[in-house]
This record gives sequence, C-alpha cells and structure tokens, in this order.
Amino acid sequence: MTWRYTGTNEKSDAEVNQLAHFHQHPDFTLEDIPGFNCARKSKLMDEYLQDKTNPLREEFGWCQSTVKIRLPKEHQTWPSEKHAPELEVPGIYHRSIMSIIRSTFEDDIAKTFHMTPYSEYWKVSDTKTVQVYSEAYSSPAMLGAYVEINALPREPDDDLEHVLAPLMMWSDVTHLASFGDASLWPFYLYFGNQSKYTRGKPTWSACHHMAYIPLLPDNLQDIYVNIFGKGTMDQVHTFLKRELVQSIWQLLLDRDFMHAYEHGVVIHYYLEKRVLLATIKFLGQCLCPHCLIKKSDVPDMGTKLDMKCRETRQWSGASVDGAHIKSLLNGESYVPIHMIQLGPFDFNVFIIFVIDLLHEFELGIWKHIFIHLLCILHAQGGRAIQDLNEHYWMIPTFGRSTIRQFCTNASAMKRLVARDFKDLLQCALPVFEGLLPGVHNLMVSDLLFDLATWHAFAKLHMHTDNTLSFFDHATVTLGKTEYASQGQCEAALSTKQGQSSKQKGKGQSSGPKVQKLNLQTYKYHALGDYPNTIQLMGTTDNYSTQLGELQHWCAKCWYPRTPKNKKTLLKNMVVQEARTRLINFIPQLKDHLLAHLQGINYSGDEHDFSDADRDLVVLAYNKIHEHSILQINYTTYDL
Repeated sequence: MTWRYTGTNEKSDAEVNQLAHFHQHPDFTLEDIPGFNCARKSKLMDEYLQDKTNPLREEFGWCQSTVKIRLPKEHQTWPSEKHAPELEVPGIYHRSIMSIIRSTFEDDIAKTFHMTPYSEYWKVSDTKTVQVYSEAYSSPAMLGAYVEINALPREPDDDLEHVLAPLMMWSDVTHLASFGDASLWPFYLYFGNQSKYTRGKPTWSACHHMAYIPLLPDNLQDIYVNIFGKGTMDQVHTFLKRELVQSIWQLLLDRDFMHAYEHGVVIHYYLEKRVLLATIKFLGQCLCPHCLIKKSDVPDMGTKLDMKCRETRQWSGASVDGAHIKSLLNGESYVPIHMIQLGPFDFNVFIIFVIDLLHEFELGIWKHIFIHLLCILHAQGGRAIQDLNEHYWMIPTFGRSTIRQFCTNASAMKRLVARDFKDLLQCALPVFEGLLPGVHNLMVSDLLFDLATWHAFAKLHMHTDNTLSFFDHATVTLGKTEYASQGQCEAALSTKQGQSSKQKGKGQSSGPKVQKLNLQTYKYHALGDYPNTIQLMGTTDNYSTQLGELQHWCAKCWYPRTPKNKKTLLKNMVVQEARTRLINFIPQLKDHLLAHLQGINYSGDEHDFSDADRDLVVLAYNKIHEHSILQINYTTYDL
C-alpha cells in the first residue's frame, strides 16, 4: 500500500493486486530485486528487439521512408514539374500491405474468415422471401467483386481457389495527452472477411497498425524562405498537407500491392481525412464526395428530386490558387492535387468513402439541432432550460450501458462524447414535451420523433428489404420535417445571442439576433445516402468510425511510457508496439502450446488458461529451436 500512495496517483486497485500476483509467481525471486533499474532493463529489452536473428525485432514488418513533395510558388514557373524544388518529409513509419495480408491469411485466425461471400434471406412465408443485410462479407458489393474476379480468364495451370481480401482502412489524428499538442496520425487496417463483432472489440487485436504519419516539418517556413525568399501563403500550406497524404498513399500502394491487385497473390492458407483524400474543396459549392449536389440544394434532402439527382462523381485529372486552376476545378469544387491511382485500372476513388454515422449524425446533425433547440428555449425564457435539465436528471439508467445517468446540467454539454449525444436523442421526446407552447411543442415533438426513428434505423445491426424500405420513408419524412421546422422556427422565434442592446445609429437599436438552422452542410446531405449504402455494403456498424476511435486507446496507453521528444515520437511509438508484442508473446505462446498439448480444437476463440496452467509449461533456457525436416519422395508398390 505504501507503493500505491507514493509517486503518481494513477495506480488502481487492479494494479496493486497485479503487483502482489507477480510476487507470488514461481519465477520471481527476491535475489533479482537488488540493483534493479527500469531504464537498464528497458535498454536490454530494446537491444534484444534490435537483434537481427530475433523474430520479434523492432523493425520486423516496419519500414522507415521519406517522401518528396514539389513546392509551388505563385508567378514562378519551371520547364516541367520535376524541375520544381522538393520538400523532403522523413520519418514515415509504415508496413507493407501485402505483408499484413500474407501474415494474416497464413495465421490460424484465417480459419474464422469468410472466404466465400453469400446472400442471406429470410423466408417470411411460403410466398414471400426478403433479403437480409448485415455483415460486410455478405454484402452485394463483396458478392459483385467475388463474381468479377472469378469471371476473369485464368492461367492454364491455375487451379487455385480465388478469394477476396476486402481491406477496410481508417485514418484520423488523435491527441495523445490532455495538455500540449502531442498527437499521432495512424493508419489502421481491418479485413472485411472477419465478423464485425470481432472487429468491434479492440481487445481481440483485429486491427493492424499500417502506418504512423508525420506532419509537415516545423521549419517549413524557413525552408520555403531559403528557396524562394519569402514565406508561404495559407493556400500553399493547405496544398502541401494534401500532397503529403497523397504521397504517403502512393508509398503504401507499392509495386508488390499493385501486382497483387492486378494478378492476385498465392497464399498457402490452411484449410479512409475524407476531404484530404477525395480532393474536395473546403467550403466549396459541391460539398459531397459521392455526387455533384450544389450547396444551395442540400436542404431538399429526402425529396424525390434530391434522391434522383445524386449524380455520381467520377475521377478526372487536370498556380495552386490561380484563376486558371479555379476555372478548371471550381465547377465541381475540386482542388489541385496528385490523386492516388490504382495503376491503369479504371477505378473510381470516390466510391471508397463510406458514410460516417458517428460524426455525420450523432456529433453532427443531431448535436447541431440540439444546440438550436436550446437557443429556442433560451428565447422562450422562464424556466424552460431549468426544466429541461431537471427532466434529463430524472431519467433512470437503462441496461448495462444503454442509457447512462445524465448530469444535473445537460444543457451545458460539458465533456460529452458521441454516446452521450445518442442518449440525449433517445430520451429527448419526454424531456422536451411541454417546454414550448402550443403548435411549437407539436412541431418539436414531430422533429424529435423523426430524428429518433431515423437514428434507430441507421443503427440497426441487421436490415432486410422491408426495413430498408421503411428507412427510405423515414429519410424522406425527416427531410420534410426538418425543412418545415426550420421555416416555422425562423417565423415564430428569434433566438438570442447575448446582450443586443447596442445602438446602431441615431435613435436606432438592433433587435434580438436571429440564429437560423443551417441545413446547407454535407452532413445533412449525407443522410440521404444511408439506405443505399447499407443495401450495397452492409450495415453501418461494419464501417463506423467508432472502430478507429476505439483503436486509439493503444497509442494513448503507449504514449505515457515514451520520452517526451517530439522529433522521435513516431520511432518511440514503434518501439512501444514492439515491446508490447514481446511482453505478450510468452503468455500467448504458452496458451497456444497448452491448447495443443490438451487436444483442444481451435474454434475461433483462444482458450483462456490460468496463470497456474501456464506455469506447467517450462521453456528451457527461454529458447525454442526450429528443427529441419528431411522430405524424401519415393515410389511404393501396393500389392
């Protein structure tokens, strides 16, 4: 207990119990304690990881590369693009996509993968059958790709089974500390062959860390001044950030991957920032990566005309911010960039950007509407806000974590995450009831009901043709309700923003400031894509950004153990990943050996053994030897 209450205050009861458990381990001896030094032990561990003969060495699977970006300069030209000055961005730690694919499909976990996609149907009656949509590996998109690759002509001696490896990628910057600007930009990779219930649990290690991306150099301005004699403009800095992302993707899509993408790869199997990648202009008139809808037409979401006019974007190639470039690209809100290309294939890059329920609705549209409703309650005056907080506080919890206890001041929205806004929506109908007078109360109730209905359909883990039809209808209804609510709110109530009694001129005063509900956003427009996306690629829990957000906990756990040196942050994160792999290897190895020794068949889940069971397996001198196998082919005559 003295150890717990000294040093940092981050030692929990579980950690104290774990320390006591270590003291009881048979391998623990008091003779090892004198002279113990954590820094020295860490150094010995790193030296072991750097041994080239060690299969767990630090750089195993990781590469460090540098990319070069061409620097633009307004009113300055060169004979060709290759003559323009270059900016080197070093320190990109990445892994080969093909090495991840090979190691995963050759692992025992591949036995749980669904290699052949299929369609699911529910026989409602003898005369009616409806299709079921759930997993990514049973989606029409994967079925279509499977049929396409198996329809390709084969080589004369090709008698192998052709299977798909659907790659699902996440990328997002995460803050590593509560204070300071320490951040990490990881790329994550999942396999669509795996069940979404496995991918949704970070502790099952279904996520593969593919790359750690650096930011632009801190001395970018100095480099630019040394070359051109003046600093960069904001447009140039934005252009370089986009170029960096595209260059890194070109690095990841190496020759090995491109060859496999075209010709496939033989594996001995034991039997996506959206704006940065899609090159969409920030605050452009065409704000959707999937279609060419104009910003002014976004409020028509859900109408029949809107659903028919979702024209698909197609890839096309063409001074960073000059008039000539604007005249070429502004019509469809593109930006000048070198886009990622899959070689000579006619691949439409825009189809890889799927919907994002967490950021587009829960932290987007619903949060925006909730804030607007709070402004209306403030304009109403009286005890409206206090009653709302009291109503939320009175709601009891439900389930293990379905509805959590609300705070006493829900309207303040302090330190809320996506699940908290989801709870606010699910309980909003009884909370807002009666807070506004007459027709306005009815209008808000209709809006909240339609929002909750739409959200419930979007969150379903399994859909059928019937539920998708209902979802389509709910989307159209929501569009009509929000558009009608916007007009009535503006006509009936003026929301206040602080004190507005300043004099504008002689004898004039400005009245209450009017805050309109802005529906001209991509997040609102994207709501109309959900039914079709689910029908094509499976339910939203397959590709929710919640998976990537949950995976950030690994990096945030590693960061406190690293030296706080910004220049070596990415290298230190790779070292922590290697240390974790080394420390966890021995228990996992003993579990694997015990399962084989006891004849336990592998069913997709590793069997959990106790520490007492693991102590029965002794690795002599902590070494495992690989034995050579002699194979002799000879002819036998069976009589």
